Amino acid sequence: MMLLRGVFALLFGLLLAAAAPAHADEAYPARPLRIVVRYPPGAITDALCRIVATELGKVVGQTIIVENKPGGGTVIGTQAVKNSPADGYTVLLQLGALVSNVYSLKQPGYALEDFTPISMLGQSAYVLIISSKYPFQTLQELIAYGKAHPGELNYSLTGGGGAQAVIGSKMKRATGIEWTDINYKGGAEATQAVMSGNVHFSLPTQGAPLIHVNPDKLRLVAVTSEKRLEFLPEVPTFKELGYPSIVDQTWFGLFVRSQVPSPVIDRLKSAMAEVMKSETMQAHLKTLRISPYEGALEDVPAKMQRELAEFTEEAKKLGIEPQ
Repeated sequence: MMLLRGVFALLFGLLLAAAAPAHADEAYPARPLRIVVRYPPGAITDALCRIVATELGKVVGQTIIVENKPGGGTVIGTQAVKNSPADGYTVLLQLGALVSNVYSLKQPGYALEDFTPISMLGQSAYVLIISSKYPFQTLQELIAYGKAHPGELNYSLTGGGGAQAVIGSKMKRATGIEWTDINYKGGAEATQAVMSGNVHFSLPTQGAPLIHVNPDKLRLVAVTSEKRLEFLPEVPTFKELGYPSIVDQTWFGLFVRSQVPSPVIDRLKSAMAEVMKSETMQAHLKTLRISPYEGALEDVPAKMQRELAEFTEEAKKLGIEPQ
């Protein structure tokens, strides 16, 4: 009898242990989540993150905390999520820099395979902005000034050798002018440097808030999209202006560690699908001037691998080495 009782107790314990993960998955989320954004407050990514946090919180019935972790070539926040528990309670909001940093930095601290996308929030082209404090106010005038004053121009960017650096290098090659890159922690600071006249020009994303509310301090000169943007219909594309090689865009996505249990990932995917379908979220995206993402969520991992291969090839061609 003692032996039988021991066997039954062991079997009962095993059944409880086997049932525990399933119960935990069903209960998810049982406590607040956090979304890490690797830019400081004031950037469009911060505004987008806070909107997502509010709307996702309504769907899952939990508080969503936004945590800003800027710096380190924008990888500090990414590394923080990579090193967090694989339980689905820490989510990363990232842009295309998630891909470009794998090449741009010698030690990014992560690989693309470390993250799984749970939602693609939208996409964005880049806008060439010029400070109103200078005599050149068009792309052609900027090019003419750069050629007449070699070495005088400077350009603000974020992320060191990321996408903005590659676009800038394409622009150097296409226009034949040179300038000095000045790196900032976030897009707001990079744009403010142009507004103040400390920097001549920059290439923020199309929805950067400061570029839409400072027409007296900034000139919006060209966009890197294939066609004119819905949100900036008066701004021509680089292609229209005779520079077809200057075409690029970034995207906004939510990711978790790939080691997060599948049921939890599926729950987050379904919750975010509900969020993205809502009229409220779509209205917020239009307010932020973020274009709809073109593509399917399941294709994102393969897309990122292609982007990495293309970025690496272009960066090497332009002489950009990992830092």
